[in-house]
Amino acid sequence: MRRQILLKLLLVISAVSFLLVCSSLPEEIEEGLTPMEYFQRAQEASDAGRYELAMAYYVKFQQQYPEERDRNIWAEYEIALLYDKMGDNQLALERLEALLAVYDSGEEPDLPEGPRILAEKVKNRIEKRLSVQQEPAEQ
Repeated sequence: MRRQILLKLLLVISAVSFLLVCSSLPEEIEEGLTPMEYFQRAQEASDAGRYELAMAYYVKFQQQYPEERDRNIWAEYEIALLYDKMGDNQLALERLEALLAVYDSGEEPDLPEGPRILAEKVKNRIEKRLSVQQEPAEQ
């Protein structure tokens, strides 16, 4: 009797694990999407908590449309934000700092201000979160 319960439990755990693995695998990103479609699908994936898939859409957009300077800046911001959502503070900070360095260099005139403003806010939030985590506990 106990053996049957354990076998059923193992079967249920295996089935759930299989479903979780299948749902976390990135689906094939089709070719030929418009810039708007890449961003829309990335946002839908992000809203569904599928951050790796969202990131894959932004990266694929950057590969397909390197000449879309302003949208690539937005994609860079979104990728950094996704790393933050996934809990990778260090990579998120590195991406945000690299993005802000593009603005600070002045080599690219007339960049959209939105990504810079949001990147600074997210960077400050991550740095504050990290400083709180590193503070010694009060005794």
